[in-house]
Amino acid sequence: MRITNSQTAATMLSSMNRNSAEMAELMQKMSDGTRILKPSDDPVASVRLLRIQRAEASLTQYGKNITNVSSNLSIQETNLQSTSDTMIEARDLLLWAANGSNTSKDLNAMASELSSLESTLLSYLNVRDEEGRYLFSGTLTDRPAVVYDSATETYSANGNDKTRQAAVANGVLVQENVAIAGVFGTGMDFLNNLHSVVNLLKDPALDSTDPATVQQIRDAITQLDATHGDVLGSITELGGRQNTLTLLNDSNQDVSLVNNQIDGELAGLDYAGASIDLQNYKLALQATQKTYLTVNELSLFDLL
Repeated sequence: MRITNSQTAATMLSSMNRNSAEMAELMQKMSDGTRILKPSDDPVASVRLLRIQRAEASLTQYGKNITNVSSNLSIQETNLQSTSDTMIEARDLLLWAANGSNTSKDLNAMASELSSLESTLLSYLNVRDEEGRYLFSGTLTDRPAVVYDSATETYSANGNDKTRQAAVANGVLVQENVAIAGVFGTGMDFLNNLHSVVNLLKDPALDSTDPATVQQIRDAITQLDATHGDVLGSITELGGRQNTLTLLNDSNQDVSLVNNQIDGELAGLDYAGASIDLQNYKLALQATQKTYLTVNELSLFDLL
């Protein structure tokens, strides 16, 4: 079979191109630090890497969710703790008002302070996050949790008693809010009783020794104690959720660490082996080039 000069040149060029392409690909792998640039480099490992990437994307989102939920829970916990402290202040004043030894002027002064505490409580219950959403309104975050009707002089829940949930791990949902309607009751009995007592104590002609007056104040204290217990229960529950989030975040980070380790094992490049391969490609390319030059210079006239 006769080999023409063009066939020889084509063979040599094909060999040089192949070696050049393989050397360029290897250099790209060394630059990126990976042995897999395309699925065909290792189909099985490529599939596993895709699964790990999807898992890591989920873990990243879980981490963001945990951060957001933890931040909201912290705000709620702080405001509920402040609510608890304010309720204790109100209770001390109500106990003082119920002892029967106060003058009408004393009771008026207490009414003024209780009214201020009432307003403070309302501000805590209608707290909003940095996006302007009401945290204690259940799932109705676009409306205040508690509203006051000046016509009837009563408070009522404006949200609902439902809770929002966020995914913080694979198959794990955590409640991200406390619905104040479930703590104070939809009728806001404590706030309404407190408001009625404030109006009662504002009357200059009020008789502090009147049994009916004392009983109304004591009823407000009883309602306060019951509601305060629910507030403390909610604070404890929020603390438990925060602990759960911390544990889940640590677990997610451990899983991510394992994923990164597997990723390195699957896609990581053996630089020592790659350096040897690169040197072999260079030698092969140089040999092909020299052979091509030698063959290209051959001529029948050299034999004459």
